[in-house]
Amino acid sequence: MHFKSKTTYLIAVQAILFFVFLVITFSFNRFAVDDYFFIGELRTKSFIDIYQHLYFEWHGRWTSNFLLISFIQFHKVPFFLFFYNCISVGILYISINRLLRILSSFYKIQLEKSLTKAYSVIALSVLFFCTISPSDSWVWYTSSIVYLWSTTAFIFSIALFFKDQKSLADYILFIIGLIYIGGANEPSTVFVIGLLVFLILKKKEKTIPVIGFLLIGTSFLINYLSPGTINRDGITPNLGVLDLILYTGYGSIKFLFFSIYKTFIPALLLATPFYFLGKNSKAISFNFNPKKELLKTILMIGILVFLNQFIVTYALGGLAPDRSTITSSVIISMIIIRYLFLLGNKGSLKTDFMSKILFFNLIFLVGFTLYYSVIHYNYAKAIDKRIEILNRHIHIQSISKKDYSHPTLLVNPLPISGYIYSSEITNDPKHYKNQHLKSGLNLKNEVKLEE
Repeated sequence: MHFKSKTTYLIAVQAILFFVFLVITFSFNRFAVDDYFFIGELRTKSFIDIYQHLYFEWHGRWTSNFLLISFIQFHKVPFFLFFYNCISVGILYISINRLLRILSSFYKIQLEKSLTKAYSVIALSVLFFCTISPSDSWVWYTSSIVYLWSTTAFIFSIALFFKDQKSLADYILFIIGLIYIGGANEPSTVFVIGLLVFLILKKKEKTIPVIGFLLIGTSFLINYLSPGTINRDGITPNLGVLDLILYTGYGSIKFLFFSIYKTFIPALLLATPFYFLGKNSKAISFNFNPKKELLKTILMIGILVFLNQFIVTYALGGLAPDRSTITSSVIISMIIIRYLFLLGNKGSLKTDFMSKILFFNLIFLVGFTLYYSVIHYNYAKAIDKRIEILNRHIHIQSISKKDYSHPTLLVNPLPISGYIYSSEITNDPKHYKNQHLKSGLNLKNEVKLEE
């Protein structure tokens, strides 16, 4: 498929600009206080000891815990977080690129290899902005290995259902993906199980959905029935029916509207290239009515978000953390891309208007990258200075005969961290965040924010 050179150029530049934003952001990422907990544990405990502690005392996320502890072993490697973030998003990109190629073949869309790469990055950007808190689920080490990696596993897994000729590699990715999701991300597990049940009921060939159901179900039970998960469930509050509905409703409204100006609106604009993809594709035999489809899309998104919020609120007995809603974000990004593709395929909007949006996207991404690069640079500079001061104190302790173990160390507050998960501590030296930092750096003194 050959687009007009101007449109192709704009789409390629949009993809490059978002890629640049990610690379710059990752270069300023630093360990969060929860990461320091594991760094501190590694000083005195083995891999098995930490893994068993998590499984038997905290939670049963056996697949993500395995990777978390495996990778953190290399925390002393220079630029560890930068390489980790690049690898994480790189694998996610590969999964999206693979899915787009499979869908192009499935729906007979002739898409050039170079354009497929660009559209894969653009789909990545749509997902990024559909994510309510990317700093949690994309950038933060401890969290991303649960939520971003299970997202990648989901995309690798569902691609199997759109392939006519399946290879051994396709089945392996399907199996590994479902096992990982079941052992890492509970909300995603519920949605995937629902999808597999639907396929079992609707498809004539039920073998693959049934096998998938057994794989993810078994993996989930290993997680859910673990002593750690049972122990954690015992300390979370139980909400009454009315409170559960109110919390779920508030969480849904918060997800959809509280930060819409920096989530779904940018995502919708950045998905514009898929309009041109639809416009330049052969007509798809689908009874598409833009207004009716828009209403159905809004209703579908509302139901999806409510269910995601309900699952997490019921499990935790409180508002769902933003990172736990990435399941909704993945499906919403797919819904947005699908709608714009079909809109373009039916030629429902003027091309000149959509081309202007492409121009706007480039201006937006340049300004967005510059603005947040300054924020991320200031944050990284401040936290590097903090760690340098604390490490200097450790060095003084190691060479001095004086007793420095009693005074509490005071540190200056960190600036806002933008799309990087903040490693800020509190004014309370006994707070778990402060204790994690103390353990990770091997401090003898307590540490707290300067008041």
